[in-house]
Amino acid sequence: MASKSSKQWTTAKILSYGVGNVLNDMCASSWFSYLLVFLNDVAKLSPVDGAIVMFSGQIADGIATPLVGVLSDRSTGFPSIGFGRRKTWNAGGCVLVMLCFFFVFGACLPRWFTDAPSSTVLVLYYCTAASLFNVGWAAVQVSHMAMVPELSSNDNIRVILNSVRYAFTILSNVMVFIAFFFLLHDVSPYNVPDQLKFTLLTIFTMVVGGLCTFYFLIGTEEKCGPTTVAEIQSLRARRNSPAVLDHGHRGPADMPFEADLTPMTPCWFKVCMFYEVGMVYMCTRLSVNVTQVYIPFFLTISLHMNAASMAIVPLLVYLSGFVATFGMRYMNDRMGREGTFAFGTGLMVLSLVACWYLTVETSHWIYPLSTMLGFGQSVVMVTSVCLEGDLVGDQNESGAFVYGAMSFTDKISNGIAVLLIQNARQALTNDALADAYFVRQIYCLVPGLAVVLGAITLYWMRYGSGTLNLKPRRQSVHEGSQLLHEEGSYGTAHV
Repeated sequence: MASKSSKQWTTAKILSYGVGNVLNDMCASSWFSYLLVFLNDVAKLSPVDGAIVMFSGQIADGIATPLVGVLSDRSTGFPSIGFGRRKTWNAGGCVLVMLCFFFVFGACLPRWFTDAPSSTVLVLYYCTAASLFNVGWAAVQVSHMAMVPELSSNDNIRVILNSVRYAFTILSNVMVFIAFFFLLHDVSPYNVPDQLKFTLLTIFTMVVGGLCTFYFLIGTEEKCGPTTVAEIQSLRARRNSPAVLDHGHRGPADMPFEADLTPMTPCWFKVCMFYEVGMVYMCTRLSVNVTQVYIPFFLTISLHMNAASMAIVPLLVYLSGFVATFGMRYMNDRMGREGTFAFGTGLMVLSLVACWYLTVETSHWIYPLSTMLGFGQSVVMVTSVCLEGDLVGDQNESGAFVYGAMSFTDKISNGIAVLLIQNARQALTNDALADAYFVRQIYCLVPGLAVVLGAITLYWMRYGSGTLNLKPRRQSVHEGSQLLHEEGSYGTAHV
């Protein structure tokens, strides 16, 4: 059987699975790094209207992600043409992503019918496109991730599939930032990319992502058909095993499980650590996402840098964050969760404080400072994801609810934060100097305060409530890194 499995998983088939999320990754890199810049400076929406568009997408993503998971599990797909439930949802999601991505960055449909559509029409148009884009993005993401345990029961094969997927996530982000750099290198310092630049980036993303999706759909053999009785019995046995039922008192492990696969999610609301980990995760995501969204504004408005820096700086943040993941296991073993998080917090705060004092003449220092920022962000993000794993422990049956709840809270909080910030910027539209100073405040202060609050909460968990001392199962840093990049890191779909 092992021999057969090894023969079945050729390099071509492994690669075909690995490229299945490339379209999502490439679209997400542009979406969350440049959407506000595009809406404000190219689509000519007001700061508040642009934030409303982004917030509508966040709401749609938060609602669609759990729904897609449930509906995908219950669907059958089209077995007659080799499309099981996962490939069917993946294909449908890809079509939705490509259409909506094009009609946001590539072309504006209302302008095909009139040269000057009203702001209300534009806001409704972009809100609809953003919402549908995030629904499609969730369909692709969830279906692609859910395929791994169905494609193989061999742990080694699963590790390989996830690793290849992670490698293509890195490559996808790098390709987008490099492509955008070449598109922007001739733009003057005080100008932002025009519609043509974004259209070309959109076409590049759609061509590369579309080809990868096509290769995934024809090269990946998915199991078609319903879950077998043997598989259901195996799940039931695993759920009622002593290792699960004697887990401890941090979660609803001692609750009886029914024959169906519905977790006892309400019990989590009685767990103190659920709220503490939620606070750490929300603060961490807020600190990372605010810097990600406002880097382009800080570079061009506050530091008056060349537009090409909008591609170089995010690339440096992303690559340095990737390098940081290799040292996470050593740091975590030596310093523990709270020590590792404090180290990442220190790097972030140091970088942001230094950025506060940057001027137009010293703006070139943003490059090493961004490298430090990316390293610190990766450290705190991986640690926060590992905390989620510590909370879930062996309760895999209700783990989806925990991750979903944390993610939904993250999306709502970040959406509200951007909405409030953009509302404040609206009053500064006619005062360039005041706007530049305000952007500097947002970029340097908000992420720093958020990550410090996360660190304080984590230390409270260790020395105050003591919930961090209860560790029936600590999630490994390797698992945390994999989860981080599966759910999205810098440049992906979690603002």
